[in-house]
Amino acid sequence: MPLPDCPRPLDLPGYALVSSATLPSPALDGASAVVWRAPAGGGNGTGAGTLFVLPDSGTVVMEVGFAGQQISQMPMVNFADPEGLTMLPDGSLVLSEERLGRAYRFAYAAGNALDRSTLASFAVGPNTGTNSGSEGIVHDPRDGSFVAIKEKNPSNVFRVTGSFATGQSTYADLFPASGLALADIADVYALAAAPAAAIASGPDADDLLLLSQASNRLLHVTRTGTVRASVDLAGLGVNPEGITMDDAGRIILCADGVPSRLYVFAKAPAPCPCAADLNHDGTVDGADLGALLGQWGSPGEADLDGSGAVDGADLGGMLGAWGACG
Repeated sequence: MPLPDCPRPLDLPGYALVSSATLPSPALDGASAVVWRAPAGGGNGTGAGTLFVLPDSGTVVMEVGFAGQQISQMPMVNFADPEGLTMLPDGSLVLSEERLGRAYRFAYAAGNALDRSTLASFAVGPNTGTNSGSEGIVHDPRDGSFVAIKEKNPSNVFRVTGSFATGQSTYADLFPASGLALADIADVYALAAAPAAAIASGPDADDLLLLSQASNRLLHVTRTGTVRASVDLAGLGVNPEGITMDDAGRIILCADGVPSRLYVFAKAPAPCPCAADLNHDGTVDGADLGALLGQWGSPGEADLDGSGAVDGADLGGMLGAWGACG
C-alpha cells in the first residue's frame, strides 16, 4: 500500500523485509546498482513499475520486474567497472565508473548497444584506477547536483556539480566519512529524490541513505554526517550493493552474488500526523477550511473520520485541530 501523501519522517527502523527475488544469472551476477522506473502514466503511489539493474561486469543494463524476471536489456560495450546508477527527472540515466571516477549520461533503449566512448561525462571523484573508487551516485532534483560515493581507502561522500555539455565538474566532501565508522560505502540515496511525495517533502528530505557492503549496514544520515538511524543487514546473509526507493515509499536493495538478489523493505502506512492540514503546509487554517467546504457532502481527503462523506463531524475535527501542526 502507498504511504498517505503527507510529509512525514522516514523512520528507517520501522521498515521490514516484505519480499525478495533472484535476479537473472549470469547476466546480473555482481549486481551493483538498482533504480526504480515508474510505469507509463505514473505509478500513483502504488509501487507499480520496474527496476533497472546494473552489474559491475559492465556488459548490460537490464530492466526487471519485482519478481526478478527480465523485461528488457541494453548491452554495454567499452565499460570497465560500472558501480553506480541514478535517474534524472527526464527519465535518462547516469552511471558511474568506479576506476575512472566519472559519471556518464545515457538514454535507455532496449536492444540498442550502449557504448561508453560515445557518452558525455564528467568527474565525480578521483581517478583511482582501482577497485576502491566511485561506487554509488544519486541525483538531487532540487538543484541538479549529485551525491557520489568513493568506496574506501578512504571513503568519501561528495557533493558534485557538473555539466555533461562541457564535461566540467567540481566535487567536495559533504562531511568526513571516517566518522561513520563503516568499512566501506557501497551506495547512496538522497531522500529528496524519493518518488513518494510523503518522503521527498518530509522533514528528512535533505538527508541521505548510505549502504555499506562490508559492514552490512544501512544508515540514515544528515548531510553533516550525523547518524539518525542504523539498520543491521547481516541477517540477510548477502552483500548489499545498491539502493533505490519507489513511489510507495519502499526501499529496494540489490545484493551482489551468483546469482544476485533483490530485497524489498516496507513499513505499514499510517494516518497523516496532521490529517486536517489538507494542503500539507504545516498549519490548519483558512485554506484547509476552504478545501473542506469544497468537498462538502462528498468523499475526499477532507473526510477526516472516514465516514464516506465530508460533513459536520469533519468540520468539527478541523476546527479542533486549528493552528500549527505538531
